[in-house]
Amino acid sequence: MSLHRLCSMEVGVPNPQDLAGFYAEAGLADDGSGRITSPDGGAEVTITEAPYRQLLAVTLGASDERDLDLVATRLRDLGLEARGGSGAGMVSAIEPTTAVRFEVVVAAPVSQRATAVIEPNGPAHTVRANRRAPAVYQQARPPRRLGHIVIGTPDIAATRRFLVEGIGCKVSDEIEGIIAFLRCSRDHHNIGLVGSPVPILQHYSWECDDIDHVGHTATKLLRADADRHAWGLGRHFAGSNFYWYLRDPAGSFMELYSDLDAIDDDDAWEAERGEFGFDHIANSWGPEIPMEFIVPTDLPALQAAWAAR
Repeated sequence: MSLHRLCSMEVGVPNPQDLAGFYAEAGLADDGSGRITSPDGGAEVTITEAPYRQLLAVTLGASDERDLDLVATRLRDLGLEARGGSGAGMVSAIEPTTAVRFEVVVAAPVSQRATAVIEPNGPAHTVRANRRAPAVYQQARPPRRLGHIVIGTPDIAATRRFLVEGIGCKVSDEIEGIIAFLRCSRDHHNIGLVGSPVPILQHYSWECDDIDHVGHTATKLLRADADRHAWGLGRHFAGSNFYWYLRDPAGSFMELYSDLDAIDDDDAWEAERGEFGFDHIANSWGPEIPMEFIVPTDLPALQAAWAAR
C-alpha cells in the first residue's frame, strides 16, 4: 500500500478554547498555534473556529512523490478536481458529499516504541505472586497517536468510492450502505463511514498502550466531569479493539482504544476475517450502543447549519 498513515485532521468548532482544554486534560499538548500534538503522531489535530462543529480536512501520508501522481490520476478519472501532485509535494481534493478536504502528502512513518507486555495472572497460571499488578500504580497519561476517525455521510457509496477508488484506501469490513471500515495503513481502520442525514465527525480515536492505559486516562477525564461518559468499556467486533468513548465539549465523541487488529497481508485477512453482520456493528461485548451514537442530540442544529452554509 502506498498510503501508510493517518496524519491529521482539522476540525471546526464554535469554541476552540474549550476543545483545546479538553485535550490538555487528556495529556495532549498544544504547539501554540492551535495544533494538538501526541507523543507518537506529532501535530495531529488543528482546531479552527467555525459556526458549528464539523470536520474540515483530513491528511493522509504516502510513501513517496510517485504516489501523489497516482492519487491525482485516480481522482481525475472519477471526474474530480485534484490539486497538486509530485511537484507540489501534496495532492488534495474535496469529497463532494461531505465537503471534507482530503490531502495526501509524503510523510515519514509513525515512529513508536513497543509497549512492554506484562502477562496477567490466570486460573492455575500465576505469573505474579505476592505483589499487586503494576497497572494499579499507573497514572493517566497521553494517548499515543490519532488512530482513526469516523465520518457520517449522507451517501456512503459516494464517499466510499472517493476514498477507495480515488484516494487509495482499502476496505477491511463493511455492510453495504450502512457502515464501512477503511484503512490507509496496517491498522484495521483509519477512516470509518456511517450513514448520516448531514456530514458529521461522528467520532475520532486515540491509541493507547493497553486496556489499563485506556482506563486510567478515561477515569481522569470522568472524575473531572462524569457527564463526559458516553459508551464503554467494551470490545468492538470490527477491529477487535477495547474502547471507551467520552463526549468532547463540541459534541463529538472521543474514543480511547487499544489492541486494534493489524493487517499486513490482504489475502490472509480476507481468508481469516469471517462474516461481518448487523449483530457485529456495535461490539462483541459491553454496554448497548447509546441512541445518541445513531441520532446525535444536536442533529437538528447541524441540519439547519448545513442547509444554511
